[in-house]
Amino acid sequence: MTPSAQVIDPTAVVAVEDRVRRLGLILLPAMTLPTEKCMTDRLRRLLTGSPLVRQAIGSLREQWSEQRLTDPVQPFAGLRLYPIVIPRRRRPVLSAILAIPTLEIVESEFLHALCQSARLDLESTRTMILSLPPAHPGECDRLAALVRNLVEDETRIESASLELESIGRELGESYEEINLLYGTIRNMTVVEQPDRFVATVADELFETLSFRWIAVVLQDDTDRLKRMSGRSIFAGDGPPPSVIRRFLRDLAASGEDRGSFVVDARDPGSKLADGLGASLLVQPIIGSDEALLGHFVAGEKTGDGARISSSDLKLLAATAGHAAIFLENAALYDDLNATIVGTLEALTASIDAKDPYTFGHSRRVALLTRDLAAATGLPEEDVAIAHKAGLVHDVGKIGVPEAVLTKPGRLTEEEFAWIRRHPEIGHRILRDIPHFRPVLPGVLHHHERWDGRGYPSGLAGEQIPRIARLIALADSFDAMSSNRTYRSRLSRAEVLAEVQKCAGSQFDPDLVPAFLALDFSEFDRLIDEHMRRDGAGAAR
Repeated sequence: MTPSAQVIDPTAVVAVEDRVRRLGLILLPAMTLPTEKCMTDRLRRLLTGSPLVRQAIGSLREQWSEQRLTDPVQPFAGLRLYPIVIPRRRRPVLSAILAIPTLEIVESEFLHALCQSARLDLESTRTMILSLPPAHPGECDRLAALVRNLVEDETRIESASLELESIGRELGESYEEINLLYGTIRNMTVVEQPDRFVATVADELFETLSFRWIAVVLQDDTDRLKRMSGRSIFAGDGPPPSVIRRFLRDLAASGEDRGSFVVDARDPGSKLADGLGASLLVQPIIGSDEALLGHFVAGEKTGDGARISSSDLKLLAATAGHAAIFLENAALYDDLNATIVGTLEALTASIDAKDPYTFGHSRRVALLTRDLAAATGLPEEDVAIAHKAGLVHDVGKIGVPEAVLTKPGRLTEEEFAWIRRHPEIGHRILRDIPHFRPVLPGVLHHHERWDGRGYPSGLAGEQIPRIARLIALADSFDAMSSNRTYRSRLSRAEVLAEVQKCAGSQFDPDLVPAFLALDFSEFDRLIDEHMRRDGAGAAR
């Protein structure tokens, strides 16, 4: 057939040919396609087995391909062949050829030759044709129009089904993309835990894309990435991080690490590194200053065809863009948090410096509060809040006269009243600063007692905020472990015994076992540092 011939996919023809056959007609594909039906169906076998009919069908196809024929052909009396043409936007398409046996074929001199070619008995064939029954010659055009409409309708249905399937596939991909990006954006607010965010993104990519593993490999760049510098986070069963990093180093050396990079072992000339599987998709994570922050690496595409698609590329590129924004924000948060903690340490150090006996107290209380919070299983963000609360728990002492803070010996009732005010003073100092709102309960209530005999509010038991109960233990432990103007420090054994004794009266009894099990080595180091500073010696 010449290049100008337009032949439709035979799906629509196959869908209607059995219905057409029940009308006593034969629908033949536009191209010669031997089928099992041609051997088992006597009418098909009769018509397709004859050289005369095959020649007429071939002539019809050739004339149609040259656009010289639209009318039916009659190879001999009793058989008419109609081209079934489907309209298309640019030009019509030859879909099939309809063979219509008519009454004349029963008495035609060619029937005997047809039976001989098809190796069929003449009389039984004549009986079979009469049982169809064969069409009247005047009905042929109408039957051909009916069949043409059937094929056109089936073609439209098939086209619509394919279009719906394509739309459904695109909608599915779009939903997956939107769902993934929504989850990514939703989690971008949790800058306190960047490792958890990156792990969540890797897991969601692994669930969405058909890869055996997803890796997020970040650059060794502490200036830009802070605590995430050099991290490798995986979802799925991937190769060792060292293998991926070596591949990325080679990629950087070739100058190809700044854009999306696809490697497929089936492509000619592919040089996929050993241990990375059959296919690989690399997507760089580029910061706002065009600095390279890291890479998403997706390995071993699975599923239909196992080929990396444009949808994979688009989705990974969009995710990398959001990840870059998050990593930069997380680094800024780390800088801000470090600045705030440094400022708090400077502030509390200036307060502690008013009394040489309590120098370093807030820093040690913050350490113990943080360790106790972690030991009791609090989330990482609550542990960080507990640490800050420990640092600023005594900030209200800035409003207490220095003479009261440094007075040797016992305080008078009026002087002790000043001391009792410092939690409320600290609360007033910090309450209008948004960043400090989570620590306010610890600042205000760290001198409450489990039995309700504390201050400033006389809260008891579970009424006392958990963060305040943590600080209360750490604060008292440090006070007993340090020299004061009115007494010398207690031994470690004495301090631990006192903590155990006060469980259920001064302290939350559920916190005491966890506190007693803490590692106090860092606390002891800070105490020794304080003792050396004041020339008091470090012996306990």
